[in-house]
Amino acid sequence: MTVAKRGLPAVCATLLTALLTLASLPVWSTTAAADAQQREWKGSGQLSLLTASGNSRSKSGSVRFELINDWPDVDRITFKAGLLYSQSEGNRTAESEYANGQYDFFHTTRTYSLYFLGWEKDQFAGFDNRFIGRVSIGHQFVKSDHNTLDGEAGFDYVYEERQDGSKDFPVARLYGKYTHKFAERIGFLQDLELLENLSDTQDYRVNTLTSLEVGINSRLSFKTAITMKYDHQPVPGNQTLDYFTETALVLNF
Repeated sequence: MTVAKRGLPAVCATLLTALLTLASLPVWSTTAAADAQQREWKGSGQLSLLTASGNSRSKSGSVRFELINDWPDVDRITFKAGLLYSQSEGNRTAESEYANGQYDFFHTTRTYSLYFLGWEKDQFAGFDNRFIGRVSIGHQFVKSDHNTLDGEAGFDYVYEERQDGSKDFPVARLYGKYTHKFAERIGFLQDLELLENLSDTQDYRVNTLTSLEVGINSRLSFKTAITMKYDHQPVPGNQTLDYFTETALVLNF
């Protein structure tokens, strides 16, 4: 049976427009300070690639990009995009893409509000498109040279185009991120995200990322990461847990 797709619902489109408006307000409040300080963009890109031939014929790889403009104690702008692809014996076994942008406005040196717009796609998980609008409050509970601990709480509005139809719904979100710096060029990261569908409390998702990054020099580093995505009510015919391991070369610029 073919399911007809529909456009982005009015309530979702309205929310996304509101998020853009809200995110722009703090920028105007800091215009005067901007004249006294110089902002700089920093970024990183990472690439992983694995090929096998002979008895095993497979290809897999990922590309990720992150761009950050961080103005300490005032605001932070982050853009991210990525692609994951895997092929075995000539058949695709995984493919997903994402792109998002986030604006953090610091009300104090440690407390901030964030405004997020994102898109992701994972046909092997059962959805062609997922659009996300987000408003949250965050706090940096620990902020030192070697350790950081951030926590966020807020709400998402999600619109999905799935293989079994389209739907939109509000989501409650909790997020935590811990980082530890073992040495100047060795860092560990662990995060955890809980997403609860407020229209159906049996529909919840859990995402985690564990990574270790070892620097070669000031520009290059190796990164090993484990990503887990749990969906308690996946699209029919799909598994509840997706698990990825990745070793990548990271370029900082």
